[in-house]
Formats: sequence, C-alpha cells, structure tokens
Amino acid sequence: MIKKIFSFLKYIANELLIIFILIFLINNYIGKTNKTIHADGVGYYDYLPSIFIHHDILRKDKPIQECPNIYERINNTDVYVNYKDFKVNKYPCGTALLHAPFFVYTYLTTDLDGNYNDGYQKPFQKTIFYSTVFYLFLSLIFLKKVLKLYNIKGYIIFFIQLILVLSTSVIHYTNIESAFSHIYSLFAITAFIYFMKSYLQEKKLNHFVLSCLFLGLVFILRQVNILIVLFIPFLAGSTKNLKDAFITLFAHKKSLIIGILLFIGMSSIQAILWYMQTGSAIVYSYQGESFNFLEPHLFSILFSYKKGLFVYTPVLLIALLSLFWFAYKKEFFLLTTWICFFVLLTYVLSSWHSWFYGCSYGLRAYIDYYAIFFIPFAIMLDKIKTVPKLIIMAITLPTIPLNIIQTYQYKEYILHWINMDKEKYWKVFLKTDDRYKGLVWKKSYDYNNYNTEYEINIGDIYCPKKTENVIQKISSYDIPNFDKIEIIQVLFDNDFKDTNDTKILLYINNSDDNQNHYWHQQYLIQFYEKNLNEWHTGLYNFEFNPFVDDKEKDIVLVINTPDYDDFLKNVRMKFLSKNITD
Repeated sequence: MIKKIFSFLKYIANELLIIFILIFLINNYIGKTNKTIHADGVGYYDYLPSIFIHHDILRKDKPIQECPNIYERINNTDVYVNYKDFKVNKYPCGTALLHAPFFVYTYLTTDLDGNYNDGYQKPFQKTIFYSTVFYLFLSLIFLKKVLKLYNIKGYIIFFIQLILVLSTSVIHYTNIESAFSHIYSLFAITAFIYFMKSYLQEKKLNHFVLSCLFLGLVFILRQVNILIVLFIPFLAGSTKNLKDAFITLFAHKKSLIIGILLFIGMSSIQAILWYMQTGSAIVYSYQGESFNFLEPHLFSILFSYKKGLFVYTPVLLIALLSLFWFAYKKEFFLLTTWICFFVLLTYVLSSWHSWFYGCSYGLRAYIDYYAIFFIPFAIMLDKIKTVPKLIIMAITLPTIPLNIIQTYQYKEYILHWINMDKEKYWKVFLKTDDRYKGLVWKKSYDYNNYNTEYEINIGDIYCPKKTENVIQKISSYDIPNFDKIEIIQVLFDNDFKDTNDTKILLYINNSDDNQNHYWHQQYLIQFYEKNLNEWHTGLYNFEFNPFVDDKEKDIVLVINTPDYDDFLKNVRMKFLSKNITD
C-alpha cells in the first residue's frame, strides 16, 4: 500500500511542482484576489447558489409578471436574460457542474456565524480558486497522458507542461477569474483528446465511451467547443487509422450506442436546467449576441495589440514551428489536418460579434484549446536534434517572465482590459512600477460639453526634492458657480520622464473643520497628453460630483517630490461645469 502511494506521488510529482510554482508566483509576485467570482464567472457559478441556497432554479411555472418576488435576486444579478415570460441564466452549466463538489463541501462545512449566506462570501470565493487549481492539475495530468501516447520523453513533457501554465493566460484565469469556464474547458478538452487518441491508437472501446462522456462535458461547458471533434483526424494520424477506428466502432455497436447515450445524457443536463427555468428545453440565451460569419476578424484575433493571441501569448507562435517541421518531415497528413482545424477554429472564434471577448487578458477563447498547440510542439521537440532543440527551448523560456509580467500588468491596471493598441502596448511594455498603473486608462473628454467657469494661472513652479509643496489654496467662495463644478483640470508643461515619481494631489476640505470631501493623488506622468520623455503640455481632470451644500471649502493643490527636484512650467487650474442641454 505504501509503495503504491509513493509510486502515485512520484507519478504526479512534476504536476505538483508546477502547481506549487504557480501558487508561489501568485502569492509573492502577481498577487491574490479576494473576489474570484465576478463578471461572467457569476453566470457560470450562480446555478449552485440558485439550487442549494435560494431554491429559485425552478421557475417554469412562475412568469415574471405573476411572481415578481422570486425574481428579486435574479434581477439584481446581471447574468440573467429575458426569455419569453421568464428569465434564464445566460451562461452554460458545465462549469457549475465541476464547481459543485467544492461548493457543496464549503456549503456543508463553513460556519458563517449566523451571517446571511448567499454563496458569495469569502469561503466560497476561496473554494472556487482551489477548484480551478484542481482542474488545472488534472489538465496537466491528461496532457502528460496524451504526450505519453506519442512516446514523448519525460523532460520534454515537463517542459511543455511548464510553459502551458507559466507562458499563457492560464495564470490569470486560475488566479483572478477563476470562476470562468476556460480552465475547466481546458481540462475537459484535454481529457477528451486523451481518451479519443487512446481509442484511435489502441482501439480501447472503453476509452471511446469515456471520450463521448467528456465530449458531452465539453459541450455543456461552452457549446462552441464541440468543434473539437474536428481535431480527431489529426489525432488519428493517418487516413487508414481513421478508417480502421470507424470500422472497429461500427463492429462494436454496443460501445457506439453507450457512447452516444453518455454524450446525450451529459448534454441533457443543460436542457433540463433550461426547462426548469423557462419551460423550454432548448434556449438560445445569448440574445442580441451572435456570430457574423461574413465578417471574421482573422488577423485581429491573432495579431492585434487589442487582444491578439500571438501578441499576448507568443509561446503559441513559437509552437507553430512544429508545422514547418511537419512539412520538412513530409508529415503532410498531420500538417494538413492541424492547419485545417486551426483555420476553422479561428474563423469561428473570430466571427463572434465581440471577437476580442470583452475584458480579458489575451484571447481567452483559445485557452480551452491549448493542448492542440502543445501536442505538435512536443512531437517536434522530442524528435529534432539536440542543438536546434536547445535553441528553440532557449527562445521559448523568455515567454515565461514576459507572461508573468503582463499578467501582473493586467491585474494592476497597467494594461488596459479592453482598449489596448500599439502605442499603449509599447508605452508600458515590461513596466511594473506603481506610476504606470492606470496610465493607459486615462479618460477622454469632449470639452465641447463643458464650460470653463474659472481659471487660475499659477505660473512656473520649482519644487525641491523630498518636499510637500502646497502650490495653490483657494476658497470655493472665490470660484463662480462652484456648486456646478464637476472637473478641476490641472495643466502644466513638463518633460514627463517615464522615471518621474513626483505626485500631484488635489483635495477639498471644509474651511471651518477640515472635513475632507475629496482626495485624489496621481503620479506626474499620468498627466501626459502626447509622448513620455518629451516636453509638452499635460493635464489631468480631477472629477467629482458637484457640491450641493453652501459651506465654504478649501481647494488645495499639492506637489510631492521624490528624492530629486522637479520643475513644472506654466501651471494652471481650470474649473469646469457641464453644459446643460434641454
């Protein structure tokens, strides 16, 4: 028994090591989050609170107009959409199915000391993180099993597993957006690939049956991922092997029927949940969202600075070297089937109305399919000679720190979540200092919608190092229409060096008792308007809601310098009110 335990631990040692490295990076560099269930993740997860806590999943006989009370919670959750006379969870249920063991354990064992439990308290946030780590671990196990079917050497397998985790969006979707479906889909698709490859290679009928079960899971995780069946020809490796697999299958109809029934049974879980919510077994819940197959964004989805797959996950571009190796080795069946699948997958994913998939780190829709990139990459690395192998591995390794840095940048608002472009990307490339947080998030304003109520010309300001310099203090009584002011704009000329740690603070206090009403501090470089490291006029808009009381207030502008002097030319303050239109 002890020998079996040690043997098992030895078998999973590499995967445990990679998970340990991941958690170490999260705890010591990237940073943890207290809220893993948010945005789309709420939709994937909310089946569980709905079933186990609120008991409001069964609504098919309770239309909104007749039973508004049951929809109070649902209406406050932005993941439900109208469907006929009901509301339905927009997101598929597969992720919640995989969350379920962790959720139930937490639900049964957590004492919230009498506090209201809605399934979103801290223990549930933590358990979803651990759930995601667990399924990532299983993804690595199944990837290893797949690569062993190709007789890949152990050290190559470890290298592939390591870069899958550390050089890709996996870090972000394990840590920050744990409740999203992508790591779970990565697990399900990789498991499907393993069982299907095993059947195709060894004709194990029980593995065909299991592949059907996992295909059903793939489907209820993200319906579009049913496309993975088109990867089967690549897994077969040849036309003859593919044909033999079909012949074997139809010669054993019992296994075929069981497999089909398991796929239908797994898929029907979604239909049952739709029926419970709406009375309809088939529901299109992504209303107003669809594919536009006449306008795919093929180049943008792969190469744009906005979200391009190969821009934010360049390790996958390196992995495509395997295609040239297939061509060199005249493995034309593998080459053709892989390219055909990738082109079709990219065509479909890029045809989604939001081809960049909203606020996301990198192109998240491809996470589910990472195995298809790393299988040919591993085959190539295993077969090529030592020198080119070492060169390719050496080229690949820098993608690890690059990805870790960019994952940190995304978490800390250095990368914009949705509006990145070439200029913004290179402006903050590899930058991690606090002064870069929010730099590319600077809000744009249409100043035609604002009136300048008052302006102060302060002039040139010299600030000695390590000092707090109050450069302007003015009473609200001296500002016309102060009760209408929404923006205090501070402008000045500076060279905006990207190493400048000077901070500019604006605060508003009551004049009599110093009660603070507004306090906002920004790094000087956040005022840039053109390019960093060149002289120009920069500005920043300190925005707030107008003050409705008539108490006198002091508006104070402060410059805090680091361990060097700073010089601001032509400093001005403008007080802006919004145009009122009928």
